[in-house]
Amino acid sequence: MVKNEKNVRRFIWIMAVVIPAAVALLFLIPPIETLSESTRRSLYVLPKLNAIFNGTAFCCLFGAFIAIRNKNIKVHRAFTSTALALSVLFLLSYVAFHLTTESTKYGGQGWIRSVYFFILISHIILSTGIIPLVLFTYARGLGMQLEKHRKIAKFTWPIWMYVTATGVIVYLMISPYYPH
Repeated sequence: MVKNEKNVRRFIWIMAVVIPAAVALLFLIPPIETLSESTRRSLYVLPKLNAIFNGTAFCCLFGAFIAIRNKNIKVHRAFTSTALALSVLFLLSYVAFHLTTESTKYGGQGWIRSVYFFILISHIILSTGIIPLVLFTYARGLGMQLEKHRKIAKFTWPIWMYVTATGVIVYLMISPYYPH
């Protein structure tokens, strides 16, 4: 294994640990107290932005699938790069939102509550697991390690699609309970 490949692997595994740990810490530390109430309320645009990031990433991933089926590597690479960039923007916006606001409790009752929590929990678990999958798949594609890329992409793509789609669904289900 070349030194650069070792560095890439190390970076990916560090990110696979650091990102979920940082997100988990968001729920253990109280939100920033120095923000005015009007500023805090204005931050509720971020979850909508996050849903847009996730929905657009979903569309990019679908486009990447179509492009690679048509053997258009350049378009496939552009779509996957855009999906990755949107996922990074989502993460930054998500962290900013949860550093500054209280968590919103889901207010739905009955069977829909169970559906919401099933979607939310599966989304959280898979969004943690997808980090190294996406990064390894992307790195192998960029490095033109096509066999390794194809092998892992078969698992990565459907999980990443699910995570981006359920991110939008979770937003649509929780947003009516945000403070107005």
